[in-house]
Amino acid sequence: MKAVLLHSTFAPFHLVQLQAAHAAASPSDELLGLELAGTQSDYRWPPARPQGGVRLQTLFPDRELYSIPRKVKAQAIQAALDSWNPDVVVLPGWGFSHSLAGLSWCIQHRAARVVICDSHPLREGDGRVKRWLKGFLVRRYQAAFVAGNIHARYVASFGLPLERCFIGCDTVDNRFFASAPPQPAASRPPTLLSCLRLLPRKNALGVLEALAKAPEWHWVLAGDGAQLEEVRATRQRLGLEKRVHLLGHVPYEELPALYARADIYLQPSLYEPWGLAVNEAMAASLPVIVSDRCGSAELVHGEGNGYVFDPTRPDALPSALNALLARRSEWLAMGAASHRIIQEWGPDLFANNFWKASRSALELNRARPQPNLMDRAMRFAV
Repeated sequence: MKAVLLHSTFAPFHLVQLQAAHAAASPSDELLGLELAGTQSDYRWPPARPQGGVRLQTLFPDRELYSIPRKVKAQAIQAALDSWNPDVVVLPGWGFSHSLAGLSWCIQHRAARVVICDSHPLREGDGRVKRWLKGFLVRRYQAAFVAGNIHARYVASFGLPLERCFIGCDTVDNRFFASAPPQPAASRPPTLLSCLRLLPRKNALGVLEALAKAPEWHWVLAGDGAQLEEVRATRQRLGLEKRVHLLGHVPYEELPALYARADIYLQPSLYEPWGLAVNEAMAASLPVIVSDRCGSAELVHGEGNGYVFDPTRPDALPSALNALLARRSEWLAMGAASHRIIQEWGPDLFANNFWKASRSALELNRARPQPNLMDRAMRFAV
């Protein structure tokens, strides 16, 4: 089987996933990572450098993703797929222009296709038209590679059978994030860490309001974005300058040391498809507090390794912080529980279920290869 995995850009965790899938391939399997652009302005990933015989092709190595016109991207993707002629194409999401271009190519060339999905329904509901459109696109795929159980059920709600939804698309290199030794906590106040882009849905302002009611806590916030000045102004208004530390962008290679200097990881988002920083923090043996609007809330097992809270309730986060403070003597054990849990969510899970999803799609495609009328309509989406 020849498989292609497409992403707009390959982040460091994507490369680890690609390498794991390459290592898990059978002798008859071939795998190509197909990357659109060398850079993507909303993420500052370092350039992708695959290792260990992994194949990665970048279509526009000297271009920023959003500077490339839609039609140009579509033509380049389809030319690359023409050249590689894969049996299976694994595509990121159903609504991106590059995903639509890849799906259209698969239908025209009768290739199997797998959709990667970490969307879930824990936000305002879609209207009928949008939901119909999602269902139309999802049913053009033969399998899904999803983040967790809530995502599998969401995809299944659009008509793709649950048994063809495979979990594990959102994983990180757990060993990398466990590589920095923890820093002694006795000499510092209780410290939360969040790695967030500063956008309204990430809920940084809600955390600041909660911290005003929890004076024992400090918060280290790594990341930048459009809301930076509003975060600074709110920090000043609430008198939190000494307790809230804004680091700005932190390079990926420095993240393990950053996690090692924290006590608790906080993911406060109002909506988050998954939240890979939760994986990273758990690999670094941190207890976690995760919004129940995040897909990765699935990784919080009871109160054994942290708490799940409702970010729309003003009292929910302060309550969780107070509960954690009362259990300070248990933080090391909670962090160890995080570390154990996340071992089941590593690159091996990605690799095994990547190939299971691909084989499932290929088997169904061989059994029913002829495109129907609705499939043929996809040519107009590109």
